[in-house]
Amino acid sequence: QRRAALTDARTSTAQRARMEFGYWGIRGLGAAGRMMFAYAGVEYSDVQYTDPNEWFGVRKPELLKVNPMINLPYVVDGEVVITHSNSVLEYLGDKLGIDGFKDDGEKYANAQVLDEVYDLRNALMQVVYPFHKFTRTAEEFEETCPAHLSTKVPAHYTKLEAWMATRGTKFLVRDASPTSADFHAFEMLDQHEEIAKKRGAPSPLAAFPKLRAFYDEFKGLPRLASYFASPSFTLPMNSAGGGAWIV
Repeated sequence: QRRAALTDARTSTAQRARMEFGYWGIRGLGAAGRMMFAYAGVEYSDVQYTDPNEWFGVRKPELLKVNPMINLPYVVDGEVVITHSNSVLEYLGDKLGIDGFKDDGEKYANAQVLDEVYDLRNALMQVVYPFHKFTRTAEEFEETCPAHLSTKVPAHYTKLEAWMATRGTKFLVRDASPTSADFHAFEMLDQHEEIAKKRGAPSPLAAFPKLRAFYDEFKGLPRLASYFASPSFTLPMNSAGGGAWIV
């Protein structure tokens, strides 16, 4: 869904009753949250910013009055405004009834996976965007992308594969069902599969059977079928307007 007029959102009681999830009109850091709403079967306002002024000039100044840390992605839930990627996912995991940890062991396992996956995401951002001063030109991308796929990705995947072996679970935290960390983990695995495919490189998952099984299990979840059939899943992974070398 594209952004509706702010005045329309304010005047609709039904709209106010829904959570508002805001991010750029790409998958990026927004896909995991969108998947979580779909998995939970909860209707929400999916605000996908395509005009930077809609964010920087309109909505961000409004939300700054409530949360001085505001950034994308964010969740507005009544009077509550949550920002920062992992906090947003943890909040949704709680409020949408996805996480429901049985104990602190599961809770902190989830937190650790979220952090590890975000480290992988940060490594990817150094490759796909020029503003990190790591991949500044298209020519440098031709060097850094293969190195990322052949070196950095296996280093992260090795840790996640060993984590799954140690826990002995189907998902990254438990057997019964995914938790918030699984949604971002799947998204990062899927983005790397897509990048490898576009580059004519082997699947990064080929040498990691437990991660491969997790990836297949997650993508086959019946409660996510509607998401994978939706336009949200076919959004660009990265922002062409932001200078991404691969979208």
